[in-house]
Amino acid sequence: GNARAEEGALGEALALFEQAIGLCPSAALFESVAQCQLMLDGAGSPQAAREAARRAVEMSPEWADGHFTLGRTHLEVRRFEDAVASFLKVLALQPDHEDAAHELEVAREQLRRKSGGAQKAPGAPVDWQRRHGRKIQRAKRRRRPLWDAAAWTSRGFASVELAAHFGNIDENIEGVDAAATSAEDFGSRFQASSTPAVLRGAMRDWAAMGRWSAEAFADEFGEKKIVCDHRMGLELRMADFKEYMECQTDDTPLYLFDHNFGDCGSTRHLLDHYQVPEVFLPDLLQGLAPEVRPPLRWLLVGPRRSGSALHKDPLGTSAWNALVTGSKLWVLFPPCTPVDWLRPAADRDVAEDSASCWFLLWWRQLRERTRQWPAQHRPIELVQRAGEVIFVPARWWHAVLNLEDSIAVTHNFCSRWNVRDVWPGGVPTRRTRCSPGTSAAASPRPCPRCTGRWPSARPRPLRATTPRSRGPQSRTSAVAADGPGPGAGTETTKRRPPTQSSWSVGRASS
Repeated sequence: GNARAEEGALGEALALFEQAIGLCPSAALFESVAQCQLMLDGAGSPQAAREAARRAVEMSPEWADGHFTLGRTHLEVRRFEDAVASFLKVLALQPDHEDAAHELEVAREQLRRKSGGAQKAPGAPVDWQRRHGRKIQRAKRRRRPLWDAAAWTSRGFASVELAAHFGNIDENIEGVDAAATSAEDFGSRFQASSTPAVLRGAMRDWAAMGRWSAEAFADEFGEKKIVCDHRMGLELRMADFKEYMECQTDDTPLYLFDHNFGDCGSTRHLLDHYQVPEVFLPDLLQGLAPEVRPPLRWLLVGPRRSGSALHKDPLGTSAWNALVTGSKLWVLFPPCTPVDWLRPAADRDVAEDSASCWFLLWWRQLRERTRQWPAQHRPIELVQRAGEVIFVPARWWHAVLNLEDSIAVTHNFCSRWNVRDVWPGGVPTRRTRCSPGTSAAASPRPCPRCTGRWPSARPRPLRATTPRSRGPQSRTSAVAADGPGPGAGTETTKRRPPTQSSWSVGRASS
């Protein structure tokens, strides 16, 4: 490993160091791994480097070089207070360590800039709180530019105990034991028949179940900006969002919905914490070239009362949503349900893109109506709990509300069971990309739950007849299962002009 590192083959050196750790772990090996990760120029992971450096310091607490490397990893992830502490520890162990003295000054200068120059050392919690408040208010203004500060809490939804309010859910979805079901059986039973299901036992071995939390994310990559709403270019630091989740009282809270987590060095390691359930494999989207492959996976971090208003997933894809922490309320309507039946009544003041408004102001009334509907149009409702995976078939309307602070991961996928929905004219190439006008709408399958075809030549977006939102009209972009709002390539309860390509960065399910 040392020889390959000296030759500049850092990737090979990293693999050799990790192999050596498996044979005989030592502080020096972990420190070498950390240095390789720091020097890999984009291919490495600062977070993985920090974790390796921590292990080195744990194994050798009095080793100055170990603390020095740990301090460098803190700088990489912009944890400047921790970097200052590490470099001070190095100088306490080795007072003549010139590199540590230099890096200490760098860390202190970065800390002063981070706090606006108001302080020269860690502390001053009032200034940090003020900074956090400014960040959140700026994000809110960008997310809903027509809402003033009072509009975010005007309905008083924070006083509603959601679990009690929705305590009589039918739970009329079929459960499946992942260990006892093959991909072929699941496909023929649920995907071919367009039937939602809840998969249990598929997440039993996931490392995410014991490691993912808002606190852990803030500690691991708190300075990393996570996508909140790409349509408005809205991003938030994970540390800021964690603080927001803990104290927010908004009716319709902000919702982190990151499609880039698997491509960024500081969060790429999260891909190793879960596996795609076997019943959803193979995914034909994974085999596409990057230039024609749409966004297909999302990390979801949502406070209570956040969620997604009624929508369909883009491009005729199916979706699975795995809940790691918290609980979610789901309502799903068959694709053949007449769209007029789902539209909120004209006298209901329901914000079009607010999940909490849809559930608290409209769903209970609509739920009573659905009991009189023909059986093939009746909805499925359930509470998803941690450790469960929801399967959403192609073209099903669905809305999702986070009953608690929740973390989930979701994928949209194309299998042999729904490939006709996604690409009726054949898989796209570099020259023939799929678009909202040429995807599943071109040749829809009959709805398996009905005796006839779709209620119209293609499932129409719902048209809002009167403005009912106190906030802005929804701006749209591609959405997958349980996204925070309607999107391009996604049918929603509002009609929109087809100005965006369906391959633009999208959002996933719930």
